[in-house]
Amino acid sequence: MNLTLRQLRAFVAVADCASFTEAAKQLHLTQAAMSVLVRELESELGVRLLDRNTRRVELSEAGRDLYPFAQRMLSELEEAVHSVGELRDKKKGLLRVAAPQMMACTLMPQVIAAYREHHPHIEVRLLDTVPEQMLERVLAGQSELAVGPDVAAPPEVERRPLLRDRHHFICKPDHPLARRKQVRWRELAGLPFIAPTHDFMRRLEPELAAAGLAAPPMLLPVHQVSYMTTALGLVAAGLGVTACPSYAAPLVQGHGLVMRPLAEPVFYREVCIFNAAARSLSPAAQSFVDFITAFVIKKTATKKAGKP
Repeated sequence: MNLTLRQLRAFVAVADCASFTEAAKQLHLTQAAMSVLVRELESELGVRLLDRNTRRVELSEAGRDLYPFAQRMLSELEEAVHSVGELRDKKKGLLRVAAPQMMACTLMPQVIAAYREHHPHIEVRLLDTVPEQMLERVLAGQSELAVGPDVAAPPEVERRPLLRDRHHFICKPDHPLARRKQVRWRELAGLPFIAPTHDFMRRLEPELAAAGLAAPPMLLPVHQVSYMTTALGLVAAGLGVTACPSYAAPLVQGHGLVMRPLAEPVFYREVCIFNAAARSLSPAAQSFVDFITAFVIKKTATKKAGKP
């Protein structure tokens, strides 16, 4: 069968109005066009659906059987179209975002809280994970987006740069270097250094080598940990010093520690947004990407202006 929505709408409208003339007005069609649509539907089904007389139009027995199904189908279609429209207009949706622990407890809560003010009916679920599993979450479909430090991504993953964040020296307030406005990497030589992630030294060594600080090894970590919170806990206990990006400031302050910019060389770590290249972004995901990008730009501009 080749039924059309126009035929079903015409049939339901005539049944509701008990008149071709009134139904035609309701659907903004001519009476002749309404009659054609109903006749086409009856011809397709092979039965008479409407009994016509001089005073009114009534449903036939077959029409009474078809009417509730046609009405329900049109109603459900209208609801579906409305729902898709809300998704398109970013009025509702569910978005899962993966992020490593440090990003998940510093920048991401701020972004999600601000985003919810603008899109209260879009639910954002934050999946905290280790950096090594961040892209796996995206490829497995467990999260639509991931936000975290730049890592080598396979062709199946699309990467969008979000921000470049400078690394800072972290120590206790009574440490001799805490009084400096900035700290040079060479001044860390001989200090008990705590590498905040297992790949930190691998990423740092080319930067130090370019500044002539590679050989002999300038930094020999006394600890290499998996999480920044662990590194900060060790520093707070007086077991060493560490380094981290500036977006970790809330954690650093929470541990009662001091952070100073690191120089010579200035070491940046890029943060990116990742998603599966083969899947188009949902309206909620696209709006979140746009929002977090604008949020970071505004935050960076405020910081440069020296505002709190």
